[in-house]
Amino acid sequence: MRRLALVVGMGLALLGACKSGGDEGDGTTSGGASSGSSGGASSGSLGGGDAGKPTGECNDATRLIYVITDQSALVSFKPETATFSQVGLIACPSGGATPTSMAVDRNGTAWVRYYDGSLYKVDTKTAACQPTNFVSGQLGFLQFGMGYSTDGVGTSRETLFLSDSLGGKGLATLDTGTLKVSQIGTFDGAVAGRSAELTGTGDGRLYGLFTTSPVTIAEIDKSSGRIKSTAEVADTFSGAAWAFSFYGGDFYVYTAPNAGGLPKDQLGSKVTRYRPSDKSTTVIKAALNFRIVGAGVSTCAPTTAPK
Repeated sequence: MRRLALVVGMGLALLGACKSGGDEGDGTTSGGASSGSSGGASSGSLGGGDAGKPTGECNDATRLIYVITDQSALVSFKPETATFSQVGLIACPSGGATPTSMAVDRNGTAWVRYYDGSLYKVDTKTAACQPTNFVSGQLGFLQFGMGYSTDGVGTSRETLFLSDSLGGKGLATLDTGTLKVSQIGTFDGAVAGRSAELTGTGDGRLYGLFTTSPVTIAEIDKSSGRIKSTAEVADTFSGAAWAFSFYGGDFYVYTAPNAGGLPKDQLGSKVTRYRPSDKSTTVIKAALNFRIVGAGVSTCAPTTAPK
C-alpha cells in the first residue's frame, strides 16, 4: 500500500536487505501530538469502532503486516514487538521493473504492483511469485495504491480497492477474478487530486495516506470516493518512498528520505505510529537498515487494541 516517488523512479539507491531469517531489533521511540485536520471533509474521528474480526480463511500468518523493500525482500512486521523478520526474496519475472505497492488478502496472498503497472501474486509464507494476466492502464489506472476492505461488519467478503497515483482519478476497485478495474469516484476536499496509498479493515473501513505535507490520513467513503474525515500526521513526510497499514486501531506509516547526499545508513525507512484514539504520533523505528516501498495487511488483522 504505497508507491515510490515518481521523481525518483527507477534510480533509487538500493540499500542492504534484511538479514535472511533475522529480526530487526527495537528502535528509538519518541512521542508527540498530532493535530487533526478537517480538510473540507465532514467531521469525524479516525480509527473508531469495536466490531469483531470476521472468521474464516484467517490464520496466524494473515494477522501480520507485510512490507516489501526496494531490494524485493518480503518482510513481516509484528507491531506488538516492533519486530521485522524476512520471509524471503521475491523473484517475479518483471524484466527489471521494481515493486511499488502491495495489498494482502485473507488467504495470505500479497498482490504486488510493479513500477511498469504489472501485477503479481506473492505467497506471504514462502515469497513465491505468480504472474497474472492483469492489463495495466485500465481506465487510466497505470500506477496505483492498493488495499483490501471487508464489505461490512461481520462478513469475510472483501474487495480490493485502488487509488490512482498519476491523474487524480481517485478510487476504483479491482475484481481479482476477472482482473477488471471499475472506477468509483474522485477524492474531494483538501486531498482532491492527490495520490494515496490505501489500507482497509476487517469491519469494512477504508483509509488513504495522502501525499500532503505533512502526510494526511483520511477515511474514504467506499461508494463514492469522498472523504469522511482527515488527520495530519505531525512531522511525517512522504519523501522518496512511503507506505502505510492499519493494525489494532493504529496506523503505521513507513517513510524514507530523499537521498540528498545523506549517508547510506540514513536512507532506510522510518516507522511512525499514528494513534487516532489520542491523536498521538510516535516514532517506532527511527531508521531501518532497509527501505520499504510497499506494505500490506489483511482484513484478518485486529481492528482494536487488545484490552
